[in-house]
Amino acid sequence: MQILTTLIDMNGHPTAEDIQKRIPIISLATIYNNLKLFVELGIINELPYGNGLSRFEFSQSNHYHVICELCGKIADINYPELTEIEEMVANLTGFSVNNHNMEVYGKCQECIEKG
Repeated sequence: MQILTTLIDMNGHPTAEDIQKRIPIISLATIYNNLKLFVELGIINELPYGNGLSRFEFSQSNHYHVICELCGKIADINYPELTEIEEMVANLTGFSVNNHNMEVYGKCQECIEKG
């Protein structure tokens, strides 16, 4: 519960290492194991974008992400769900489409200011 509460309190997209910094009494392996379980249960989402480290977020309404190509920072894009894309893909391919993801890549304001 402490891992989940910490993740929610961080209000962003922390890595397992970020969470472990907040609760150093819990080993990194234990944090990873619990995060994996929470993902499997659908409580949190794993975001394997950016610099090779997975980030995590508390499951919430469907939304998209913009990812900094330099530092890996992730921000939410709250935009109406693009269900018409799923319908178009289903019509073009004959697939039964269940879901989709969209990521937008660029540079965050902090990285732009650093040059």
